[in-house]
Amino acid sequence: MIFMADATLSIFVDESGRFQIPDKESPYYIVSMVMHDQRVSVAELVAELERHFSEMRLSNVCFHAGPLIRQKNAFAIMDWSFRNKIFRRMLAFASKLDFKYHCLTIEKRFVNSREQLISRLQGEMAGFFDRLVQTHPNVDRFKIYYDCGQTPVTNMLLSTFKPRAELDIEFAQAVRPERYKLFQLADMIATLKLVELKLENGDMMTESEYKFFGGPRNFKRNYLRFVKSKEI
Repeated sequence: MIFMADATLSIFVDESGRFQIPDKESPYYIVSMVMHDQRVSVAELVAELERHFSEMRLSNVCFHAGPLIRQKNAFAIMDWSFRNKIFRRMLAFASKLDFKYHCLTIEKRFVNSREQLISRLQGEMAGFFDRLVQTHPNVDRFKIYYDCGQTPVTNMLLSTFKPRAELDIEFAQAVRPERYKLFQLADMIATLKLVELKLENGDMMTESEYKFFGGPRNFKRNYLRFVKSKEI
């Protein structure tokens, strides 16, 4: 591992869901946050991942779990085994990487409006950041990476982090998912958390999820367990 001078904690943020209430098709809202100490270089692991993708004759791969599982967009012409190999390469990358993650999760059946959903998420985000600051007293700077994909999430991040004048907080500018493997990792974490929530609550996997992951037992054993130890 290569250690760099500045104690900066990166927080890569992604989301899964929409702010529609009620919403039977999307019963959960998830904000995933992947945290990484920038003093520990990820360059070697990223190069290894890109080398594996190159060996698969893939270039400039932007991992996006939803379309990958559903065989959509850039993954539409790829068969199941090839798409699954891409996913498992990302899992292997995650298993070697020194990072932690946390997911804010809301079951929409327990909220009555879009405003209440946003308020609940805002409270959970603020509470988590307070705990994060307490458990990382030696961090000099927090750097937030979000692609501004959903305006309510952007506003939550600004209202959570901007008022903390006593802390050195930076918002990365013009964040594009294809530039950051850790942002793509946050996307994968959100998808794994969504399936985990479904199974915990007795909900069915979608047809594409069942086909891709091989059912609940296989999902827990061969996919979820690779990242579960990184959760805080």
